[in-house]
Amino acid sequence: MNSKLTKAFSAVLAGAMSLTLLAGCGGAAKTDAGSSSKAEGGAAAKPAKTVTIKVGSVVAATHPMNVALREVFKKTVEEGSNGAIKVELYDSGTLGGEKELYDSVRNGNLDICSVGTVMWNEVDKMSIPDWPFLFRDVDHARKVYTGEIGAEMAKQLEEVGKVHFLGWGPNGARAFSSNRTINTLEDFKGLRLRMPNNPIHIQLGSLLGANVTPMPMGEVFTALEQKVVDGQDNPLATFRNEGWYEVQSDVFISNHMITSLEMMASDKLWKSLSEDQIKLVQEASLKTCENAWDLYVASIDGDTAFLKENGLKITVPDEATRAQLVELSQPIYDDLYKKYDWAEAMVKRIRDVK
Repeated sequence: MNSKLTKAFSAVLAGAMSLTLLAGCGGAAKTDAGSSSKAEGGAAAKPAKTVTIKVGSVVAATHPMNVALREVFKKTVEEGSNGAIKVELYDSGTLGGEKELYDSVRNGNLDICSVGTVMWNEVDKMSIPDWPFLFRDVDHARKVYTGEIGAEMAKQLEEVGKVHFLGWGPNGARAFSSNRTINTLEDFKGLRLRMPNNPIHIQLGSLLGANVTPMPMGEVFTALEQKVVDGQDNPLATFRNEGWYEVQSDVFISNHMITSLEMMASDKLWKSLSEDQIKLVQEASLKTCENAWDLYVASIDGDTAFLKENGLKITVPDEATRAQLVELSQPIYDDLYKKYDWAEAMVKRIRDVK
């Protein structure tokens, strides 16, 4: 990843959180294992209480984001705190769906979550990752998320959501799967398509001519297996990790959205940590997200090969078909420009990122 963009992103985040850090940490007890303070009379102080950080996500343990949380975040925080902080990871929706995880962090019932853009209805700029055909490719999306624009979006999330933003991770480039081959736009007609309960996703599916059924991720495998729906859309990593390839025959690599997973922490956790621990968690989070992007990029070819080996037909639209898809999605942008006075300028800014 471009190091300048990472430094810029870190700097903006640090500035955005400085007031919170001063307010939240001024009276917080130091819990570093390395503290050498002594009680009156020269006796050694009691060992600091261990802090346990619980992290929740809905994607599988093998998803690049969860691999990075396990191999980078957990190790970095536990080792960097000399054992004063323990990290517990809960993947695959063990602690609830994305909305429940986000609300739990906001309410202080969960320490950290890694979720998608479930807060779009109250944090308007967090709808951007779901705008169709906005990014040229994964590298472009990564630069936007981890650069100045991503920092601006994160700042709004902190202000409205009352959480502490930690970093942008990859969800991935979304593709359509089905039990029939999709070559042209006509092949979407009448397709019973599971999509997230998000108005932009639903509008895109409807513009394609599909019959859209909103549904939580945890219900998708059974719905596909029992033919309640004919297909769905998700990144290849999710498609593979959730085992949906067992009940689907085709994948259409549309890359219509290149979406993100956001790491965020509760204010309750922030106020329980020392300034050194806060810095450790922030740095570990950025390293985790960088690693997750690297893992995701490296996984794309492997996931494609795996699906082919398991008998799936992979279709990549030609330039003419992709141009039709982009044109078809224009009504979504017309609506966005009416709804948000900043949207049109934001699209230009994003497309100008090199």
